[in-house]
Order: sequence, then structure tokens, then C-alpha cells
Amino acid sequence: MPEPLPAPRVETGSFSRLADSMALSDKVQSKKKKLKDPMSSETWRHAALVAVLAWAGVGADSLSSANYGPEEAYKALHLSGHEPLVLWLAVITALTVVVISLAYVQIIRLFPNGGGGYKAATKLVHPYAGLLSGSALIVDYSLTIAISVAAASDAMFNLVPLEWLQYKPFAVAGGLGLLLFLNLRGIKESVMVLAPIVFGFLIIHVLLIGFGLYARSDELVAAVVNAENHVATVTGEGGTWALVAVIATAYAAGAGTYTGIEALSENAHTLKPPRAQTGARAMALIAVSLAVLAGGIMLLYTVWLPTIVEGRTLNAVVFDATLLKLFPDHELARQIFLGVAMIFAAALLLVAASSGFLGGPAVLAWMALDKWAPHSFAHLSNKLVAQNGVLTMGLAAGVLLLFTGGQVHSLVVLYSINVFLTFSLSLLGLVRYNFGHRKEMKTGVWFSRTVISCVALTVAVAILVTLFLAKFSQGAWVAVVVALLLAACGYWVRDHYRRFDASMDKTFEELLMRDASAAIDIPKPLKMKRPVGVVTGAQGAAGLHALMHAQKLFRGQFDSVLIISAGEVDAEAYGGHEALERLKSQVGERCAKIAAWCRDHGMPAKVYTGFSTDAVETLQELCIKAREDYPNVIFVATRPMTKPHGWASTLLHGGTALNLQRRLHGYDAPLIVLPMRVDIGPDRLFRPAEDVPDATGSPAISARSATGTEPEDAGG
Repeated sequence: MPEPLPAPRVETGSFSRLADSMALSDKVQSKKKKLKDPMSSETWRHAALVAVLAWAGVGADSLSSANYGPEEAYKALHLSGHEPLVLWLAVITALTVVVISLAYVQIIRLFPNGGGGYKAATKLVHPYAGLLSGSALIVDYSLTIAISVAAASDAMFNLVPLEWLQYKPFAVAGGLGLLLFLNLRGIKESVMVLAPIVFGFLIIHVLLIGFGLYARSDELVAAVVNAENHVATVTGEGGTWALVAVIATAYAAGAGTYTGIEALSENAHTLKPPRAQTGARAMALIAVSLAVLAGGIMLLYTVWLPTIVEGRTLNAVVFDATLLKLFPDHELARQIFLGVAMIFAAALLLVAASSGFLGGPAVLAWMALDKWAPHSFAHLSNKLVAQNGVLTMGLAAGVLLLFTGGQVHSLVVLYSINVFLTFSLSLLGLVRYNFGHRKEMKTGVWFSRTVISCVALTVAVAILVTLFLAKFSQGAWVAVVVALLLAACGYWVRDHYRRFDASMDKTFEELLMRDASAAIDIPKPLKMKRPVGVVTGAQGAAGLHALMHAQKLFRGQFDSVLIISAGEVDAEAYGGHEALERLKSQVGERCAKIAAWCRDHGMPAKVYTGFSTDAVETLQELCIKAREDYPNVIFVATRPMTKPHGWASTLLHGGTALNLQRRLHGYDAPLIVLPMRVDIGPDRLFRPAEDVPDATGSPAISARSATGTEPEDAGG
């Protein structure tokens, strides 16, 4: 590390007050009208989802599961020859939906700023439990998109001849591309477009369920009696445990029915304040509608006992039989009615896939803030969506569709395993919280919440274990292995960031060491003639290193400093006004320290700050403004190069400086990118490498403390 440079001789200069210079932020924001102002509360209110829109957008994931969840449960009973038991499965399914929904209302109440199951596992169980939960959720939301697009294609191909199935891959690719485009436009915009589809789906399916039960009303009582007799038959032949095994297997096979309930808690930060109350209302709408749809469809299976037809979904078979019973002489009307139902089903599944594009990036953003994922996933685009996360989820869904051939039966196994792994971890945290905060709640409230959370946890663990054992040979192990691999990657990423941040923080403090006796009194400021513009990011060490390196290379060429810093509004700042104010304070404190260092070394400084969802865009605007004020300015920035250097540096450290350099060159503004070697030591997941002397002219920074041990991981 270089020694502090001697104070250069200066003729003129000035040190502007930080409060006055930060006012430039508002001017820079107003220049770019296309960018939403992330510091404005109006922006968040515009992007917030009210209860009904949350029900239609985020909650559509759970509603769409009625298209394939009950069908998988019935197929499991059909294979074992116990179709009449679907009646009892309908009752159990409806109760399960209600219990899990009530438990997740508690999670939304505890974490109204979003994060849901991931935050519950992280804060209430252990950070590593949160890592595993987040990894499972990423796989879950990727599968949400994949299975929804595949099931939507199946629904539409119910209306065409079997020969047309060869065109299914094109339909799947088109649906995925359309959803990717819509979700890159922004959160509320995509939901507003798709919300009418949800209401149309609910209306048409409730009508068909009612028509189906009415058409077989004379056999409804007989179906109930048949179900009771079948229970007696199974119990008499194999005992009570045989009955439990049959129902449990089918119950686990239909676990896809309950997927998507957690999506609302993950996206609670998009709800309209007060978020706890809005989330409770939205969850009530989701629970009631899903219980009615899933339970009603299973009741239809009970009275119709449909046979499986190749190339058609079971819902289409039952609805077709219902319409044939009601309108035997109106074939055109039957085709129109069935066509409308299948179109709305396919459209709802696309809405569900859209909820995956909301939930997946949200989880990635929270994991990025906890340093389990690259920081770029926490960055919001100018439409206030996690753009990198949206693109990642779309790519992952495309890979899943490619390798499974778009087969819903194969996707639903992977889907259910990851969902109930997340359910189990988050509900375990909820149970621990309720038992640990008994004295803080009234007895009745505590008892009801604890019972609900305990029942929900028992159900989730039972389904997870049963599904894993029953579907192990069908790919259940793959889902667990993928989640564990993602968790291992997350551990490696966090260890890398931990060592990098420790090195940068330590270096910043060392570079800021001040000698009060050596401080120079700057005369009344006149004019800064040859300033150097220092671009600094989240680590102040990078900006101060760039300044010192520039002084070393161009000794005596600069007489003053312009400090350029941008506060990036990420998913954490999206959580509320307090987070935004904290961001302002952090940027101001960082710039003030650098400005004080410059003053102690006889160099007047001026600060330019701005806030936006795109740090590079904001830095560009600030640099252009600074160049208008001081045409002779030369900008310098630092690009961290971790030691040992490799692909990890490029992946985990963004390349903001290089991106900004390309943009400024378009304005004939010079920006010099200087390397900064950061020695973070060997990765923990690999064999320690021997230290190699730094032969470059750039200073190397040690990640180890004076005692030779690495700083503790506070999150672990």
C-alpha cells in the first residue's frame, strides 16, 4: 500500500459544503425524463400493487395450479385403481390451501418489505437455511415459468388435432418470449395487461364446475356413498395404513396444487401500504379462489370419474363431457364454450409464468443483498424491475423446457420438491418465532397462530418426505441436487464478497489516516483550474485509490478534486423510505471522508452526487455536468482486480468503470481506468493457494488482519 502523498502546491481552490453540492442530484434526475425517480414516494406508489392486482398477478401462480395439480393427484389414484377416493382428496386439498395461506399471512406480517420464505428461513432459522431456501426458490420460480408455459401449450393443443403437436415447441418458445418482453417493461404494466385474464378464467371455470355438478346432481349422492364404500373396502383388505398410503401418495402427487402460495410473500414490497393488511386481503382472495377451483375440479372428477385420453388434459375431458350432457344437440356451442375455457386456462398459465418473473428476480435481489448472489442481481432497471434477474429466470426456464421436452408430468415433480423444501424451512422459522415470542402476544392470538404454523409445518414436511420417496426414481433427487449446487455457489459468492469487502474497508480506513499537525489551511477559494474527477462507487477505497494513483502518475498536474458518486437504488432501498434515507447518508458520509482527506492535503474538493436505479447512467450525467462546470477536468476511476484474478472478478465485480468509460468517450470526455489489485486470499471451497508476490506497480491489498486470521462472517 502506498504511503500518503505529500500535499501538492496549489494556487487556488475551494471546499464546497457537502449539503449544497448534493442538491445537484435533483437537477441530474430531472434531465432524464424517461427514468423514474427512485427517490420519490410517488414512484413507489405507482409501482405498488393493490390487493386485487396482487391477487391477479402474483397470486395467479397458485390459481393456475388448478390446471395440473388436481389432475396429477387423480392420475395417481387412477394408476392404483382407487379413483373414488378423489372425493376425500378434494376436502383435504381445500383445507391444506387454507392452512398454508394462513401461515403465509403471518410471514407477510413479519416481513412486509418482501423476502417472504427466504427471509423467514434466514432471520428465524439460520442464514444457511435461508441460502438453501433461496436456492430452492430460484429453481421453483424457474420451474413456475417452465411448467406454466408448457401447460398453457397443452391447454391450447386440446383444441387441435393430434397431428399439430409437432408445432408445440414453437408455441412454447413464443409464449416464453412474450412474457419476457412484458416483464422487462415493468411490474405493474404487465399485471395490468394480464389481470382481466385472471377474472375471465375464474368466471368461466366456476361456471363449468357448477354446470358439471348440476349435470350429474342425480349421481352426486351415489358418488359420495361410493367413496365411503371404497374406504371401507381398502381398509378391510389392507388395513388403515393401506388407506393412508394410497391417499398420501395421491396427496403428494397433487402437491403442485399448493405451489405459488408463497409468491405473494416474496413480492410483498410491491404491495400498497400498509403492506401487512394488503397482503392479508390478497392472500384471502388467493386461498378462497384456489380452494374453490381445486376442490371443485376434484368434485367433478368424483361424479364423472373420467378416463385418461392421450393428447388431452383431464380438465378438458371433464368439461367436454359436461357440455355434451347439457347441450347434446349444439355442437358449435360446445366447441365455442370449451375453446373459450381452454384459451382462458392457457392465458392464466401465462399470467402464472409472469408471477415467476416477479418472484424469481425478487429472491435473487434479496440474496444479492445478503451477498449470496452477484451484486448485479440487486440492480433495478429504469422500469424498476430486477432486469438481470428477469433475464436469468427466462434463460433458466428455457433450459428446463429444452431438457424436459416441455412435459408437464416431469416438470411438476421437480417443481413440487423445491416448493415444499422452501415451505418446510420458512414454516420452521415461523414456528420458532411463535414459540419464542409467546409473552409478546395475547394468549388467544398466540395460540391460534402457533397451531396454524405447526399444522402447516407438519403438512409441508409430510408432503416433502412422501413426494421425495415416491418420486425418487422419477427425478426427485435431481431437484434436491440442483438446489444444493446453487447453495454451494451462493456460499462461494458470499465468501468472495466477504473477503473483498473486508480488504476494501480496511484499506479505506488506512488511506484515510490523518495527521492533524500536517493539515494545510486552504486560503479563501478562488477557482479550480486543473481538477481531477474521481469516480467512486460503494467502496470509498476505490475512489481514494484512483486519486492517489492519478497523483502518482501525473504528479503536479492537478490542483483540485471533483468527487463523483452515485447512490444506486436497489431492491433493499425499494423496501421503504428509511432505506432510501440510509442510502443518502451512506453516500454523503463516504464523499465527506474523501473530501476531508483532500482538504488535509491542500486540495480543494467539490462533490457531485446523484441517485438512480442505474448507477452508470447517473455517473454519466454527473460527469457531463462536472465537465460543463470545469472543461479541463480529467476523470479517473478504479477497476478492482482480485488476486488471484480470474473469471470471478468479471462476474462479481460488474465492470462499472469500463462501461462508464465507453459512454463518456461518446461525449469526448476523458476517463482513465486504473487497476486496483485486491488480494482477497484463496477461496474456501478450493485448496489454498500459495501467496505470490505482487510484481505490478499497482498496490496490492491484504485481506487478512494483523493477527493473520480472516474477519468473522457476521451473517454466518
